[in-house]
Amino acid sequence: MQEIMIENLPFYWRLAQKHEKNNNPVKDTYPFFFAYDQTNDLLIQKRNPEVLQALEVIYTQDSNIGYLQDTNEIAKPYGKDFINYIDQAINQNPNIQKILEVGCGGCVVLEHLKKKGLNASGIDSSSFAAVEGKKKGIDVITDFFPSAKVTEKFDLIYHVDVLEHINDPIAFLSRHHDNLHENGLVIVNVPDATESIEIGDISMAMHQHLNYFTEKSLRNTLQNAGFEVVAINKAGYGGSLYGIGRRPSNTKSHITSDLLEDDTEYAAFLVKANHVIKKFGEISNNWLSQKNNTVGYYIPLRTLPYIAIHNIHENFRFFDDTHHWHHREFDGINVKIENFSDLKEKPVTHMLVMSLTFGDIIKRKLISEFGNSMEVVTLSELVANTEL
Repeated sequence: MQEIMIENLPFYWRLAQKHEKNNNPVKDTYPFFFAYDQTNDLLIQKRNPEVLQALEVIYTQDSNIGYLQDTNEIAKPYGKDFINYIDQAINQNPNIQKILEVGCGGCVVLEHLKKKGLNASGIDSSSFAAVEGKKKGIDVITDFFPSAKVTEKFDLIYHVDVLEHINDPIAFLSRHHDNLHENGLVIVNVPDATESIEIGDISMAMHQHLNYFTEKSLRNTLQNAGFEVVAINKAGYGGSLYGIGRRPSNTKSHITSDLLEDDTEYAAFLVKANHVIKKFGEISNNWLSQKNNTVGYYIPLRTLPYIAIHNIHENFRFFDDTHHWHHREFDGINVKIENFSDLKEKPVTHMLVMSLTFGDIIKRKLISEFGNSMEVVTLSELVANTEL
């Protein structure tokens, strides 16, 4: 199998103003490798001690506190969908009164639960979460979970976009048993990597994400951590997976032989991914080589793995409509992020839209505004036109 190595992938953990980029406490780039966890049938990032150490550093910073914040407008529909999901779980389990959120960030979900009259608290490694919790009257412990500071038992422990960051997800989930009442629930919310894995798309690659879950691998991980799987569901909005596990009376972790798979799906992913990587390079280099072309990439975070693997560093523009990203830059990339208004003022001739979830919506918006004056290709179209 031809492994996938990105030698210098920008280490995304914040978006900085140009003058702030010299204050980066970690390196701008680190290598990235995909690998395979056979126990959980899970695509993972190959563990790199240097990367793991850098992650420990940035997880204590105030810039890395999750997307569920009061100021993040784009995140609100994601948060609303998850809040609806967690409300349904609570309605079906009326014994749930005491709740802990791991990695609570802006305490958006906790505030909702508190208003429902529930005993809700959080734990987060960033001091930002404690500040936000204090504003909302929510107790937040500043520490990593598991923590000796968490001594109580809860009816429900949940987390949003946490499990994909965890070095050993089975060990991490297993420690939830210590703080759950018998028959207590754990609810996890993770990015859904199913489609990307099926089509060979590496746009999901980032150093923070150590694990890339599908419905099957999320189920396996919960079961291997000793939980009875209640439900695995696709989110109603965006590209996330939700999972619910119940703590049984016997909480020993177990890895059963019928969960162990061969690496056929991983091998297929590698084959497809290498072809998609090649196709991205062909179309980008063709566009960039033409004297009169101007080239843009919409959704830059999803673009980083591809331009990094092809060493494309200049003569393009980034576009994204996330409000607080505007005119900021990734560490290691000297390209400011523009928005749709900027694009209208100064259009490009060629645009690659690097989103599987919202690619068609963005393309329709671009065509409606610019018509035939802009050639627009989505990531889905790029993959569909890749010949194996």
